[in-house]
Amino acid sequence: MNKRKTKKVSMVMICILSLFLASSTVLANTASSPYSTPKIKGHTYTFTSEVWTRNFTTGTTAEAVASVKASASVPNGYMGAMARLYTSGGSLKASSSMTYNTSKTSSFFVYSPRITTKTTYYAQNVGEFYNGNGYTRYTGYKSPNLKLSNVNSSNVLFENNTETSETIHELLLQTKYDVNSQGDTYGSALSEPIIGVEPDLIAAIGTNGIEGYLKAEDLTPKITTIEEALAQTQVNGTVRTIHLYDVEGDNIIGEFDVVTDYKVE
Repeated sequence: MNKRKTKKVSMVMICILSLFLASSTVLANTASSPYSTPKIKGHTYTFTSEVWTRNFTTGTTAEAVASVKASASVPNGYMGAMARLYTSGGSLKASSSMTYNTSKTSSFFVYSPRITTKTTYYAQNVGEFYNGNGYTRYTGYKSPNLKLSNVNSSNVLFENNTETSETIHELLLQTKYDVNSQGDTYGSALSEPIIGVEPDLIAAIGTNGIEGYLKAEDLTPKITTIEEALAQTQVNGTVRTIHLYDVEGDNIIGEFDVVTDYKVE
């Protein structure tokens, strides 16, 4: 009898160890200060822009994470977030969909796709909150940079710093976007907090590695009702592929994957 118990306990421990080894490990992360909203339909909200790195058996990844919190539990569809991961050049590298809470809660997380390319990243996430007649949108604070680079064949260096490249510094001070021959504005979404709106064409890197532009209306379709918000929030893992354009917004030069990934607390 004792031998059977010992064998059962051993098998349980092996299963637990296997799950632990198979799971990811968060190696490093960097986060912005929480962005705090005014009171919206009786509630206040905060959300952060974070970069997380994880160690998988298949390699190390970086992702943007939006941590969203309400002052109290709110109904379905009251708060939404889009996790956006950028390169140091100001181009959007990965993004979640605009994802809304699917059950009554006071907090939830939204994740961008995980990226393995070794370079410098930062996050600047977007939040949307129900105001009774649509959604009020806010762009959060930029996170500190996180540099992911190979040191040698077996090590990876993570560098968390607040230094900005000359390109990012210029984008943070930009007061207007460039305009193409079609009359559409284009540039990095990093300039949105200063200018007040996103450009019509958002600088991004496609799945093929080519730099181009996403149409803002494709990246974030306009939502006005809770029903629309919940209908847009697909099950985890849903991928929506949109076109990557040239600067004129006419010619398709690639694709960009927008992925739904969230966890309600």
